[in-house]
Amino acid sequence: MRIVIVEDEAVIREGLANMINQNTSHAVIGKCKSGEEGVELISRMKPDCVITDIRMGEMTGLEMLDTLHKQDVMPESIIISGYSEFEYAREGIRLGVEDYLLKPVFINDLKAALAKIEKKILDNRNIYGSQWGNCVRAYLFGTEMEWESAKEKLQKQFPKDNDIYAIFVGYYGTIEKETKAIEQALRHLKQKYSQYTYMDTAEGRLGLRIFIVKAPQEEMADFNREFEQMVVCNPIQEKYEIPWAVDTCESIEEWKNTFEEVQKMMSCCLSEGCEKLLYAEESGKIQRKELNYPFHLEKKLLSSLGEGNKADADKWIDEFLVYSINSEYDAEDIRQGILKLMTRMIDTAKEVNQKAYETLRSKNYMQNVLMTYTRTEIGEILHEMGEVICEKEVRDGISNYTINRTVEYIRIHYMEGISLEETAEALNITPEYLSMLFKREMGMNFSVFLKKFRISHAKRLLKGTDMKIYEVAEACGYNNSNYFTKVFKEETGISPADYR
Repeated sequence: MRIVIVEDEAVIREGLANMINQNTSHAVIGKCKSGEEGVELISRMKPDCVITDIRMGEMTGLEMLDTLHKQDVMPESIIISGYSEFEYAREGIRLGVEDYLLKPVFINDLKAALAKIEKKILDNRNIYGSQWGNCVRAYLFGTEMEWESAKEKLQKQFPKDNDIYAIFVGYYGTIEKETKAIEQALRHLKQKYSQYTYMDTAEGRLGLRIFIVKAPQEEMADFNREFEQMVVCNPIQEKYEIPWAVDTCESIEEWKNTFEEVQKMMSCCLSEGCEKLLYAEESGKIQRKELNYPFHLEKKLLSSLGEGNKADADKWIDEFLVYSINSEYDAEDIRQGILKLMTRMIDTAKEVNQKAYETLRSKNYMQNVLMTYTRTEIGEILHEMGEVICEKEVRDGISNYTINRTVEYIRIHYMEGISLEETAEALNITPEYLSMLFKREMGMNFSVFLKKFRISHAKRLLKGTDMKIYEVAEACGYNNSNYFTKVFKEETGISPADYR
């Protein structure tokens, strides 16, 4: 926070400044010895917090605060005094004073008072997860009735002035964990620029983080540079792709169009990469080569899929991605090339594995590619498709007919509360024999295989549908959603909600 100290005793004034500068992350940006000087300095510098003595010369600290309030300058404030009269405290409360400290001021008391004010400021300016976050989502994604209502509320809360809005959009996608570093960077940024207003929310279905900043136009460029340095260039980018794009506008009425422009720019990360902040205003300025579709790689991949050779299929998928996702090519051409390959993979499945073909047709793979922004996720989708197509060959490679029947039984009945004993009875064999055979042929116990199979299906439902957690649990054979959450977390390391 930015703090001004108003105190007529020089020793106390300097002592407070030293306490704050040496023991906190806050900055004392001004000091003065009278209420009259305080009014002028505070009006000009607009600090986040004022620390003032009550008894000072001609104008008391409370009179100074009253004058400022009449001028609509209302920073958070702490009053200090060598007197403990209740009337002073009561008058301070009327003026919105956050805390009242007696001299001598102790560092722990001062730090606690400042921490309380800082939290209040951040809570007021950072509305992530609040009703205003809901308003932002309704305005950007809702129906016409929803966004009209949301716009009206937002306009009342944030009346138009000379400040502008910067709309930052980040794509977290399928990143399951380790975003803590990004959250920490955003908190540090808000603290460093605590004088601005923030609207911070997320759209989980699209994997988007929406971070809106309201600040003076002349200061926005500096904020953008800090955002790029602290958030976009965060070391976590070495492990994950998290693209961010930004554009600015002057009013809430322009949010929707601005957000759409930022989303368009997000697609460019397939060409531009995720190592820098993308500016929507630069969209379309860079001329790129037309993608020459790699038919030779497609042919090798489809041949591997036809043979059911998953290892080779994975290799050619990776080579296709390396060739296609290149900064020389336009992002939309890259995406169209990926969709073309997916169509050919589905056609191949129809020829060699009817069951895989039906599975691919039932999934939203192409829609997912249209909605994703990163090479990593596109690669995951293509590899999953390859695994589905090769699955028949893997199943047929199981030497034991009984295990083949067992796996098929699980595929049909996994959403029911099946057990080893029930499965053995259905196959007309003993549970002991099935247990031994399953472990030998599959390399894992029946229960472990069933759990992995259910959780694998749960992942697809969590990513590919809007089903509620308890509905996903029931669809995967878990009647108790709490138990499902526990099993899911044991298997994946995160909760179903976080995975989504």
